[in-house]
Amino acid sequence: MELPPAWQRPDPLRGLEAVPWNDLSDGRGSARGIDELLRGVVDEDLSLRAASLASLVDRLLPEDTVSEASAFAVPFLAELGANYKVAPDVRDRLIFLLAALGLAGCGFTEDGKRTWRRWNALGRELPRLSPDWITQTRYAVAKAAPKVFESLANAEVACVVALATAVPEAVPTQTAHVVWDMAHGSNHRSSAVLVDAAAVAHHLVQGRDSDHWALLGTAQDYPDLLRAYEDDDYPAHQPGAVTMALMGYRLAFLAAYGSPE
Repeated sequence: MELPPAWQRPDPLRGLEAVPWNDLSDGRGSARGIDELLRGVVDEDLSLRAASLASLVDRLLPEDTVSEASAFAVPFLAELGANYKVAPDVRDRLIFLLAALGLAGCGFTEDGKRTWRRWNALGRELPRLSPDWITQTRYAVAKAAPKVFESLANAEVACVVALATAVPEAVPTQTAHVVWDMAHGSNHRSSAVLVDAAAVAHHLVQGRDSDHWALLGTAQDYPDLLRAYEDDDYPAHQPGAVTMALMGYRLAFLAAYGSPE
């Protein structure tokens, strides 16, 4: 019997040694050690995997901020997320990290300066400081995401919903159908919050308008989301689709881990 795609993938860390991590920046200094953390998440030692995973999240996404190291790490995160030889708990959390990198709202330049996503009153995004690792990281996530969607195939899991929410333009037809099935509650094993997260992902994949009423409806049953929306915690003039994606990610994370990120 032929193995599923996720079991057929090559070594997810191939080429890791070719990246000059010591010369890259994570915004707070050298990205030295990122390669060892990536190796650590696939170690047989459970405690080392957990410690490496926590450190990797902290280094690649400190305070919703991406850097040069984040962009370079994306292809490896995608390969790890697409490979069933990686422990499921680690694999799913890495896919969530991949989605979060694609949704990051601020970044570090190579010299450690902070830069943010901002929009004018017409909802048009304003230029950012160069180098723009926010855009480059999101582009890398969108480019790498299809291999994760392909490998997980029909898996109705929260991490797939989170990634679909982050890069809806990269969602293939098969995954779009899976998200639609989840959103419409055809799988009774899905929790109510996961159904709601999938509904957000489906909304974004379909390119529907994320106006005030759509956002309000999404947040209605979730006090934290509703409070953030009504208290204007999101950046001024942020397009509705971006706010919707952030809501969807938080719902998917809640469905997977039972608590907000």
